[in-house]
Amino acid sequence: MNRNARRSALFCRNLSRCGLMVLICLCLAGCSGIIKDFPEQNLFTIDPPLPGGGPGTFEAGNGLLVRQFDISPEFESSFFIYKVSASRFTGDYYNKFMVAPARMISDAVKEVLYGSPFFRPAPASEPSDIAFRLGGKITRLYADIRSPKQPLAVMALRLSLEKRTASGFVPVINKVYDASLPIPGARPEDLVQAWNRGLAQILTAFFLDVEALE
Repeated sequence: MNRNARRSALFCRNLSRCGLMVLICLCLAGCSGIIKDFPEQNLFTIDPPLPGGGPGTFEAGNGLLVRQFDISPEFESSFFIYKVSASRFTGDYYNKFMVAPARMISDAVKEVLYGSPFFRPAPASEPSDIAFRLGGKITRLYADIRSPKQPLAVMALRLSLEKRTASGFVPVINKVYDASLPIPGARPEDLVQAWNRGLAQILTAFFLDVEALE
């Protein structure tokens, strides 16, 4: 191969490499734009205010074992659910719970109960310390937006409390507690705030029933 031919071949190889680098840069720039412009998801947690105003000592009260709650299949998604007509619901891709709602609400209820004067934690590994057992199911969890002027945060829990007796555990409370509270604004934070107040309202009603057992 003569000198001109070698120069031509070298030039072609360099041009090919440059073209490949340009193509890679363009692809990276395009991907960067896609990632930057990708719709942002907002993540939220259920964290109700404690009935009574503050946490307890985790030492008072009867030993309580709380099982993780179940949830109706139609509300088990982490995405916020909106009721838009009598029989139609829709999901919200942009706003969701940070973890599965059944687990999150179970943990929130557990913290409130253990922080009350009625109960203290009793692990399953210490059955002799368990005076009560609590199970639950979330039967409703959505925002009712059928009336745009008065949207509602809806939550309902079936709570089943069992008490230890000489013959075993017997049910003492088996009741559906529900709350439908106005959503104070148009932001997703306002919906979560209303759900938090609804859960606090539910637990306040539950505490009244527990107190009546005494």
